Amino acid sequence: MKATCAPGTGRDRSFALPALLSISIALAASCGGDCERSGGDVPGGDGESRAAYELLMNESAGNVFVLDGQNNPALTVPAGKAVTVKLVNTGSAIHNMRFSGIDGRYFTGDDTVSDPEFISPGKKGVLIFTAPGVPGKYLYQCDIHPTDMFGDVIVLD
Repeated sequence: MKATCAPGTGRDRSFALPALLSISIALAASCGGDCERSGGDVPGGDGESRAAYELLMNESAGNVFVLDGQNNPALTVPAGKAVTVKLVNTGSAIHNMRFSGIDGRYFTGDDTVSDPEFISPGKKGVLIFTAPGVPGKYLYQCDIHPTDMFGDVIVLD
């Protein structure tokens, strides 16, 4: 089955003021003013629907999520199922992970964010969410590095 975009899933990178303030503070603390932007490689999903993933978060090729050697991978998940993403920060910067929810926008009522919200270098976290019941393409990102660390969640029947 071909995944189609759910309504409103454009890559809207707008932020609410309180969230932007907390991200700015965390970014300043983690980068010391030396952050460099670089586009991430966004490979497609492998077609295998899984309800559990383990992603590394690091600066191996800019700030990236890594799964099996792929940077910022698409995560293919079953519709309506609980999904667990284990997060391991192997880098030197603070990271997190946010799932946009069914509306395809960040910092709205249907987002899910990692626990803890900010994962320090050498620490682990987890993002647990229920995949939308509607097949389609949804979004994830690191709130601290949203232009480098982002990808798609492909929901299949």
